[in-house]
This record gives sequence, C-alpha cells and structure tokens, in this order.
Amino acid sequence: MDAVLFPTQIVVTKELDKKEHTWLTALSEGMEKQDMEAFLEKIDALTQKFDRELADSVLEVSIRANRKMVEELRGDRNMCQALLEIMEPEIMKIKEETRQETILRAVKGFRDLGAGNARIKELLKENYDFTDEEAEQYL
Repeated sequence: MDAVLFPTQIVVTKELDKKEHTWLTALSEGMEKQDMEAFLEKIDALTQKFDRELADSVLEVSIRANRKMVEELRGDRNMCQALLEIMEPEIMKIKEETRQETILRAVKGFRDLGAGNARIKELLKENYDFTDEEAEQYL
C-alpha cells in the first residue's frame, strides 16, 4: 500500500500567475527585478503588525532564494530604500540590542579599572546622556 504520512500538494510556482500568487512565487528562486519590486510594494502597503510580521518571514525566504538578484538590486537606490523601510523595525531592534551590550561592556570595563558605582554613573550620564535613573539601571 502506497501511503503518505500527510496530505501533499505540489505547487509549480513557475506556472502560477505572478500577480495573483505573489506570495507563493516570492518563496521560490528565479524572481525577476520587477517581481521583487511588486512584492516589496505589497509588503510596504501592509498596515497590520501581524501581516507585516508574516510578510517579513516571506521576504526573508525570498531574499535567500534570490540572493543574486537582490545583490543586483543593492545598487538601486529606490529598492534599497524600500528594503530599509520594510526592515526598519528589525534594524532598530538590532541597534538597541547592540547599544545595550556596548553599555554593559563599558560598565564592566569601568569596574575592571576600579571605578565605583558613583563614578560609573557619572561616566554613563556624560557619555550616553542618561538621567540618574537610566544610569542607575546599568549598575
């Protein structure tokens, strides 16, 4: 008996209408520049947070599948701007995490040099424009 573990459906993305099935075709390699542009415009038009998160996942797969074409688009100022706008929340999250790590390393370095809490607090306020409360969180 030929049985499968779960129902299976094969989708041949090259046979799909690109305009009707943008999300599915974006998951496979071989996208053309105008397809990627249309795809990015669809993502940019999304307003709901959950929709954007799902779209970001599809975009990540699409970029990996179409790395060569994306590299070519890197020089296109409009495409770079569109990608940056779409990825802005993730970029901001990474920047904040990096900032936090940098501050924690600075505090450790100050401690290693023998600085006390009062001096570290002063340095944090001077170098990061922290309030007393913000500096206190890193002690």
